[in-house]
This record gives sequence, structure tokens and C-alpha cells, in this order.
Amino acid sequence: MRILFVSDLYYPHLGGVSEHIFHLANEFEKMGHFVRILTGKMEGDFKPDERRVIRIGYGMKVKYNKSVGRITIGFDVLRIKKIMKEFDVIHSHGGISPTLPILALCFSDKTNFLTFHAGFDRCLPYAIFNPFFKYLFNKIDGKIAVSKTAEKSFGRYFKGEYRIIPNGIETKKFYPRNNKKEKTILFVGRIEKRKGVEYLISAMEYVIKEVKEATLMIAGGGYGSYKLFIPKSVEKNIQFLGFVSPDKLPELYSSANVFVSPAIGNESFGIVLLEAMASGTPVIASDIPGYRCVVENNIDGILVPPKDPVSLGKAIVNLLNDKKMQNNLIENGLKKAKRYDWSNIAKEILYFYYEVNPKLP
Repeated sequence: MRILFVSDLYYPHLGGVSEHIFHLANEFEKMGHFVRILTGKMEGDFKPDERRVIRIGYGMKVKYNKSVGRITIGFDVLRIKKIMKEFDVIHSHGGISPTLPILALCFSDKTNFLTFHAGFDRCLPYAIFNPFFKYLFNKIDGKIAVSKTAEKSFGRYFKGEYRIIPNGIETKKFYPRNNKKEKTILFVGRIEKRKGVEYLISAMEYVIKEVKEATLMIAGGGYGSYKLFIPKSVEKNIQFLGFVSPDKLPELYSSANVFVSPAIGNESFGIVLLEAMASGTPVIASDIPGYRCVVENNIDGILVPPKDPVSLGKAIVNLLNDKKMQNNLIENGLKKAKRYDWSNIAKEILYFYYEVNPKLP
């Protein structure tokens, strides 16, 4: 089968959508399918699979959903139409959003799939241009949501049947190693407002009063403004690692005693939570819908109220000081993570392709 993934978000843009597409493409190629990725040109050095990427136009940064996304401008419509004719399946990612997924739906006469990734409360463009977006929505043969949270976000504007197929992880890459550093806390992610890093930094003031040797490692770009406002009382206990390349992340995950993701909302799924679980590191996360899809509270992780540094700090201290709780969360987290291996997710999506169109090659 010839499969074309379409997305405004792809490497070198870092994030969950890029990872999702990359790993699906890898798994489909292992099965013998031909895969290409249509996206925009953008600055950056991390391009792990450029041989299968078709770049059209330029990916421009935009602020959206309390994060930074991309839209593609300066594209060649005729070339896009010509490219799509060469494929059996057109699978767009992100949502019915500017601009490449919209073009794909407008001009495709193939079997169309769209994976809805985002979690959000309201989307003004969907409300304003609803008739046009509904027309495009009706052209989607197979609708996939990565979680119930994503389904609810888009279902508010577009009623229909969604297949829930979650994100995955590489369990051969993320696994426990014997490299734990005592009393270490880890955050991994883009450092932006919706990730809630400021609340984790505030929580450290409580943590070091109880566990003086505790150290917080923050891995991710964009930390400059946060570094300026760290209280002096915790300066020595916080390390900003900057961008950590994907090949070094597994060792970093497994080195920590506790992984914390204090996001304040707008998360559709918690890939980082599963990566930490697979690495044998217990998880503390905000009690938000996207994370409740992954974490079962006090079974394979701990959920705390968002924007509450005191509750977060207490949860961290309790876990750092309780080896039995750590071991229970690690054991259950490892079991859960195995179910989300990318090979299983790819098979589920492929079955859905054939369920929607049994005549696909």
C-alpha cells in the first residue's frame, strides 16, 4: 500500500505529532508499505528521516492552544494534487487545520484518514467557519482520535464516529537501566506556559525543606525566562539541561527517581508519561483529562491538582521517601507501557484502514 502522511507539524519541529508520524512511518515500512510525509520546509537540524519527506512551502510558527504550532505557506497546489494521485491512502494529522491537511481534504479523491491529536476547550475558527469545516469533515473516511479528550474537543464542533487509537512508545528504546540517581526529579518537554513548569519550580521550595538533597532536572528548550525567576533558595537544586536529543532521552528517563509532568491543560495524551513508565521511573502528573487517559491514580502513577505547587511538592516528597510506593508504581507502569508499543498501534491503524476500505491493496 502507498500511504501519504500530511501534516504542518513534522521534524525538525519537536512534539508529539512529529513523533507519532515518525514511528508510524517506521512501522508501516517494516510491514512492507511505501510511506511518504508531506510537510513544510522549516529551520532546524533534527531531520532523522529526510529520505521519505516531501517538503512544500514554508512552515511558519504560530501561537496556538497555549503552545507554538506551524502553518505552511507558499505552497504549490498543483504539485500537491499531483503528489496525492500517487498514493492509496491520504492520512492527515493534527486536525482540520491550516494548511496542508485542509488542502489534502479539498483535493484528495483517495481514501482519507485524519488523526485528531489536540485537546482544547474552545476553537474560535471552528465556530466561525463551521459550515466549511463540516464539509471537509464529511470527506474524511476514517476519523481517529488519540484519546477521549481529543474526541471530546473535536466532537464539540464535528459530530461523528471516531476511532480511539492512542499514541505509542518504543519499548525497545525505553526500558529500565541500573543508573538511578538518588532523590532526582525529572521534567521533559517544551518549556511553555501550558506545561506548568513554573508550578514545579515553586513546588521545589517545599521539596528541599523536606528532602535537602533533592535535585530537579529540566530537559527542554526555551527555559531562559524561567531561569531568571528561580528563587535563590532552590537555585542549587535545579538543573536546566536544555534540549536533549531523542537518543539520549531513554537514559535520562531511567536515571530519575521521579518523573513529573505538571501541565495545566490542553494535553490530549501523555506520551512522556508512558516513556517514563517504560523506563522504570514512577510518574506524578496533573489531574487533567489528557493525563487521566494514561494514569490510573495510585496504581501506575499519582495525579495531583493542576496549578497547585503545595500538593505537587507533597506528592514528590512522599514518593521520594517511600520505596515501597515507588516499586509498586514502577511495576504497574511497566505493565501498562508494554501495551502501547508502536508495533501494536501501527497494526491497529492498519486494520482500521482496511475496515474503512476493504479494497485497499
